[in-house]
Amino acid sequence: MTRQYQFRLEGHASAPGELLASDAIALIRAFKDLAYRLTRSVADRPGLGRANSTIEKLSTVRVSLREGSTRLMFAVGDIDAIVDPFADLVDRDFAAIVHGMATGERPTGIADSVAEAVDRLVVGLSTSAPVVTIDVPGHGSTMLHTKNLTRTPWQREHTVANEAVLHGTLEMVDLRSSNFRLRDSVGNAIDLMDVVDPDEAAHLVGERVTVSGFFVAGVGTHRHRMENPRIIAGVDAASRLRLAPTPELASVIAEARTVPTAPPLDLSDDEF
Repeated sequence: MTRQYQFRLEGHASAPGELLASDAIALIRAFKDLAYRLTRSVADRPGLGRANSTIEKLSTVRVSLREGSTRLMFAVGDIDAIVDPFADLVDRDFAAIVHGMATGERPTGIADSVAEAVDRLVVGLSTSAPVVTIDVPGHGSTMLHTKNLTRTPWQREHTVANEAVLHGTLEMVDLRSSNFRLRDSVGNAIDLMDVVDPDEAAHLVGERVTVSGFFVAGVGTHRHRMENPRIIAGVDAASRLRLAPTPELASVIAEARTVPTAPPLDLSDDEF
């Protein structure tokens, strides 16, 4: 089962039924990420249990661009599922988020990870059209004047980002949201948000890596994080110190066998 969300865009420069590719990509990515994070957030709530194996399917997003006025249609859900246990709560929270965008207030109970996705959606809406009307299934329509949208309610407070370079093991990859996790040498978990070139970085999961980006210290229960980091394969200490690599035992034995036997020592009894 799926449900339909409609974004009707008015007043933009493109012809009706069309949208600049950059604007469409920004909106699609932002909504796709928000749908996934919102579904995951709902699934994590006490009493509902966690369904890791189904969250991916239940948050699947399909998109179409309708003729006439410019309407982006998002179909959310698993087309093969008979029941979606999270749909009503996800739709309720998304309707509250849309209302919050209109009023400039963040609804209570919205997780920081969800708010970060809303922040990106606000950016996408602000550049797409002067007026956007969003229809949420079962919750009606809300008109947004995008020049009045603000990112402030959706951004983390009291955080300072500083450029930094970290070393550790890449232990989690989420290509859907471009968010990864690093485990440093002393065991700290550091969230890597909006990774640059995530498809390339994903090949390094389980390996030592070097991460450069903007580091934000965690507050309270929130973990440390790096924003817009770039991940490259790590260089071990021996390479950084330009030490010769340690040879394998088999190669040492093979090399030893090629060394000619030393001649016997010609010693007198006294010298011996």
